[in-house]
Amino acid sequence: MTVPVILIIGIGYLFGRYGATDLTAISKFSISVLSPALIFSFLARNPLTLGQMAEMTAAVLLFTAAMAGITWLVIRVLGMKTFLMPALMTTVFPNTGNYGLPILLFAYGQEAFSLGVIIVVLNFVLMYTLGVYFASLEQSDWRRAAADVFRLPTTYAAVVGLAVNVLHIPIPDFIYDPIKMIGDAMIPVVMLILGMQLVHVKPRGDVLPAAVSSLVRLLASPAVMVGICYLLGIGGLTAKILVVQNSMPTAVIMTMIAAQYRTRPDFVAGTTFLSTVISFATVTGLLYGVNWLFGS
Repeated sequence: MTVPVILIIGIGYLFGRYGATDLTAISKFSISVLSPALIFSFLARNPLTLGQMAEMTAAVLLFTAAMAGITWLVIRVLGMKTFLMPALMTTVFPNTGNYGLPILLFAYGQEAFSLGVIIVVLNFVLMYTLGVYFASLEQSDWRRAAADVFRLPTTYAAVVGLAVNVLHIPIPDFIYDPIKMIGDAMIPVVMLILGMQLVHVKPRGDVLPAAVSSLVRLLASPAVMVGICYLLGIGGLTAKILVVQNSMPTAVIMTMIAAQYRTRPDFVAGTTFLSTVISFATVTGLLYGVNWLFGS
């Protein structure tokens, strides 16, 4: 189930290493065109209920708070206080988009993929508000930067898609079909982009803190989300999606935010790279574990 994902990411890595390309333009195209099309097309015509969205939102918010608390405790115990803010950036926010969604699609199919989109939207909002706050805490300009979430097309695509779904607004096929066709291109493209991004994300010092953050991200997060699912009485496919999505390596977007706000960008980039590489070995075990806990 993870081999196709690793192969496509590997092709992206090789192309990024040996081929000349403008990664910035491709990434911007993905965020501005492919992601909104995918999110809108899946939210607009999939049988989502307000109950599902509410329980997934509650689980993600509890998870975010718990991971922040665990990271704070680990950093204090290990005497790495100067790494607290960047460590929070690397442990709290998983790569749910260009890693988590493909895993869900290959492992559990279209229904899981559709529900996983909700978590992606929630994480976009959290990364561009709470994540930016962590990055810019010392600069006190987080309010301006957090407004970026309202400039993301994905935000509006999610709102419109949910409105169409909940209000049962009909969309003509000649409008919906091309949007869906564009959105369908996102999955292979974002996996290739992830591989290309890894070419430019290298560990440069701060190896021990990066290793600690990577282990917290990959090992603590599944346990935390499993506990939250049991606490909230969430089971079955929804629980699997929540655990898998939130157990992914560090979100690549955090490297861009860290660079923009000069919040130990080398450390954040190194943790992103290290957690992604380690995850190639842990994801298969993760899938077996959630299937055992919540039914195969």
